[in-house]
Amino acid sequence: MAERTQASTKENFFKAINHIVPDYIPKATSGSNAILEFAGTTFLEAEYDPEKTEQVMRNLFDNIPCDVGSVSYNATPKTYAALDHNTETFLAPDGVTLQHLQRSPMKADEYPALIANVDRFMKDVLLPRKYPTLFEEKEVAKDKLKIVLDETAGRLTGHFAQIQKKLYEEYGFFPYPTSGLPRFCTPIDVIFDRLRGFVGTLADLRRRPEEIHAALDAIYALRGSDYKQTEEKERFASYMSHIPCYLNPKQYDEFFWPYFKEQVTDLGNTGNKLYIFIEGKWLPFIESFLDLPKDSLYNLTDDDEILELNKIVGHHHSFIGGVKMQNIKLQPLQKNLDYAKRVIDECAPGGGFVFGCNKAWVCKGDINQNLVDVYNFANEYGRK
Repeated sequence: MAERTQASTKENFFKAINHIVPDYIPKATSGSNAILEFAGTTFLEAEYDPEKTEQVMRNLFDNIPCDVGSVSYNATPKTYAALDHNTETFLAPDGVTLQHLQRSPMKADEYPALIANVDRFMKDVLLPRKYPTLFEEKEVAKDKLKIVLDETAGRLTGHFAQIQKKLYEEYGFFPYPTSGLPRFCTPIDVIFDRLRGFVGTLADLRRRPEEIHAALDAIYALRGSDYKQTEEKERFASYMSHIPCYLNPKQYDEFFWPYFKEQVTDLGNTGNKLYIFIEGKWLPFIESFLDLPKDSLYNLTDDDEILELNKIVGHHHSFIGGVKMQNIKLQPLQKNLDYAKRVIDECAPGGGFVFGCNKAWVCKGDINQNLVDVYNFANEYGRK
């Protein structure tokens, strides 16, 4: 096989996700914080050490054959401390795992204020409620925000980004093209993720449906993206959608689907795609994907069985699958190999399939010998 370049990897990948038979089945990485443990280190040891950063990333590429996706690790411990431990995502004591604690700052009776002016409500009501010390003394707030900016912006421009770019090129790895497009937004997920949380949102759908409708329209008018005019091509908008698996079919059709369909249709019609984490189980709604432009979705499955989804919409949209992380940890290697082979045999013919995992490698123990062996199997079997 000729030496792989980013250009050749990209070409092969786009064949697969546009239902053209690729030269080989692309393999997507879910490389996140578990790559630290896999290299024998922790976030705090590696984050500000260029040599260790390169060691962590190179160790992954040398041991697990992967073509596309992203290889990174994330945490903002300085930001977490500066903002008085009020951020929702934080580094666990093991120095590797990311934890998430959902905070629901909006009260049930505050929908009228949200509907009246989304931006003002978030800035004037929710921000002070979530980060009170930022609104007490100006100089203290400036010092805290400087820490946040230094930590977050430094990651985008410092040694981490430079090493990442260098190794992507060296290994012919094609990172998902997620820049260049406006942010994708389904307003019901904004309420679910950022405002009312799991319990509050599901209660409000039953008790306050009219206010929910008005809030969705207000958020969408401000945050929904118009992709009709974009000149970008072959780019991904990316989205983690959390609430649909908790909705019944009527709620899905009423509160989620109209906003989702409009944006994905525009993306597909302009030659772009939505890279979506279909978290939880979407089987009850999956036929709705047939109403979207062909190949407008690139789907990362989660708790659904990819073999079932593929039978329904695999001819119309592309999927990532073949590895269930729970089985990697709990079942013997041969069962994982048998499953990977079956998924490739059933989903890969005709294109529309990328080999990968149903969950990111976030926690200690996510990358083990079973995972390495399954990826090496897929690397060989996917070239036949």
